[in-house]
Amino acid sequence: MFVTFVCLALLAVGGAVLVKERRSMFGGLLFAFSGMLLVFLGLVEALTRLANSSAIGDTASLVIVYGLFPLIFLAIVLAFIFNTRTMSTKEGRSFTAKLSAMLGLNVLIAVPLFFYLIVMGNGPLPLVVYNLLIFLLILDLLLVLLFACYLFYSWMYQMLPVKKQVDYIIVLGSGIRSEEVPPLLKSRLDKGLEYYHKNKDAYIVVSGGQGPDEPVSEAFAMKKYLLSQGVPDERILVEDRSTTTLENMKFSKEVITKHWQKAGTPSVLFSTNNYHVLRGAVYARKAGLKAEGVGAPTAFYFLPSALIREYIAMLVHFKWFTGFLVILCLAFVIRSALPI
Repeated sequence: MFVTFVCLALLAVGGAVLVKERRSMFGGLLFAFSGMLLVFLGLVEALTRLANSSAIGDTASLVIVYGLFPLIFLAIVLAFIFNTRTMSTKEGRSFTAKLSAMLGLNVLIAVPLFFYLIVMGNGPLPLVVYNLLIFLLILDLLLVLLFACYLFYSWMYQMLPVKKQVDYIIVLGSGIRSEEVPPLLKSRLDKGLEYYHKNKDAYIVVSGGQGPDEPVSEAFAMKKYLLSQGVPDERILVEDRSTTTLENMKFSKEVITKHWQKAGTPSVLFSTNNYHVLRGAVYARKAGLKAEGVGAPTAFYFLPSALIREYIAMLVHFKWFTGFLVILCLAFVIRSALPI
């Protein structure tokens, strides 16, 4: 009961933060963590009651209590591992394609090893090695749990519809190989067009510079595509200096501020792929740009690796938080190793 009360309190705090600022990573992760924990506790309670029910036999009880969660765990892990094969077949054998398999294998090894070490103790292992393993495994599993919270928050953020009138629609660029936009970038542009057609007085800001291996700037190729789709030239604003998502937001804000001639603050929307929306929203907030994001659909096989890459980028972005987790895990292990 106490744990449930704490979860509800944390859920309320996270929800209150999100009501004030839906792009708050702290509020989103807190809300996601407490919500997932409540669901887990509810499922455990339901399964325990079912297992203790006289309507089923002892064998069924054992299967329910000790078999269901391991099966779910194994199914998720195997799905991540085998997704790499699909990813490699369709996108090529890159490091990014291997990310989902790396996560799956990591969890498959880390979870059983952690419980084994906790139950069996250090045994023949030197105490220093044992404590180092415990530290690494706790940090590892904590980061995996945080990834699950990140997925939930990312999904939740995109489920909130954008119904307001929009003055500017920023389309974030991605890599190009010619003056024609590739499928990934086209999906972002088409999502932007979807909202442009609902807001005929809006302007589209195409945002993306020219990389060393790109023949033209991403903004140039994006504008060319929008013109082919019937968007008037005067409705397209070009930002062609950015090379990162944060620069996308900073430089697009400069373009909008210079262009906006009315009183008040313009209503801004940005379009990208669904796996990239949350990071885009966080960077928009850092750039001081009040903008909400919408995501274009992405092939399902591409999502695991893309989301893992986004999550790693967020850990790098929030270095202080990542460092805090490391220190927290280290302090826990040191405190546990000290004699009482």
